[in-house]
Amino acid sequence: MPTSRPQAQQPAKPELIDSFGRTVRDLRISVTDRCNFRCTYCMPEEGMKWLPRTDVLSYEEIRRVAKVCVDRFGVDGIRLTGGEPTVRAHLPM
Repeated sequence: MPTSRPQAQQPAKPELIDSFGRTVRDLRISVTDRCNFRCTYCMPEEGMKWLPRTDVLSYEEIRRVAKVCVDRFGVDGIRLTGGEPTVRAHLPM
């Protein structure tokens, strides 16, 4: 008589929880603070200080953060934002 082996259970992935106790499933990554628009709610005409380019995540850092969040924390959606993401030179699509 064949016996069935219990299936090995995968350990549950730890979840990212926001300050309101909600599980985070969507990741928003800002790829630049630069923008060619001047929307009044977001970027005033004067006084906006840009981040030094050395403080902006490299493409490899962005990829690594996204991969960790998907693989380890169950994130299932990623949104690239900015500023205006398309002004970032050589943005891979």
